[in-house]
Amino acid sequence: MRNSTSIHAGSMADIAFLMLIFFLTTTTINTDEGLDQTLPEDCKTEDCAAKLLERNIFEIHLNNQGTCLIQNKISSKEELANQLIDFVENQSGSTIAPENPAEAVIRLEVSRTNSYKDYVSIMDEIKTAYLQMRTQYSQEKFSKNFNDLNAIERKLVLKQYPLQLSEATK
Repeated sequence: MRNSTSIHAGSMADIAFLMLIFFLTTTTINTDEGLDQTLPEDCKTEDCAAKLLERNIFEIHLNNQGTCLIQNKISSKEELANQLIDFVENQSGSTIAPENPAEAVIRLEVSRTNSYKDYVSIMDEIKTAYLQMRTQYSQEKFSKNFNDLNAIERKLVLKQYPLQLSEATK
């Protein structure tokens, strides 16, 4: 009597299928992340136009050559954070800056031909400035870093220093 040397492969397909299902269900797929932006809420009243005092608006213009105008003066992107902090904090009590940091609004106007790199660098400077102000305020008020605050404390800091951004393209 002779022994068979072939292997029955009928169950191999079942095993491969089960392994495929296992790996598909347990593997996480990294998704691309965009910019962390909060969209404004829908208007629930008839008149949705908010009237802003000119003194509360901090203007940033980025033209198609990459030149940055901050408050209608040519400046470098690296100076933006310090100028924004000076404007929002208004330590000198200037009449061309907001009385309260919560009233400050940043108007960002970017040319459609600008690269995303230029836009992201401006947004990074704005968020860096606000993080510095929020961290300083949380140190003064709670003796903690902004990242170490609990939900209630964080909400109070964000109420004092909200990032109110108006974006436009030209």
